Amino acid sequence: MNDNEIPKPKITLKNIISFFEGNIRMLGDRFNTLPKYKKEQILYRAEICKESCLPLGKCPECGCSLPGKWYSTVSCNKGKKFPNMMGPVDWTKFKHENDLKFDL
Repeated sequence: MNDNEIPKPKITLKNIISFFEGNIRMLGDRFNTLPKYKKEQILYRAEICKESCLPLGKCPECGCSLPGKWYSTVSCNKGKKFPNMMGPVDWTKFKHENDLKFDL
């Protein structure tokens, strides 16, 4: 996939909020203020996207920049690659069902 095929992010209120949310969380991550369950989900998203999105520096689904997109609550791919950000209980269940382990 080349750059011409990747959509440009749409400027909508929802996307603006998602952009700020993701970048604020990313800043919080740099200061170690993210809860463990969110940090694990971000690492999971990064692993899922390491070959398809990371080399492009953006999501091929929505065109949003990385790594900021990994920090936002809403998945741009309707759960095809990874689900929306989950709360601690749902994330624990998801990890168990998918045999995911993290060493943080």
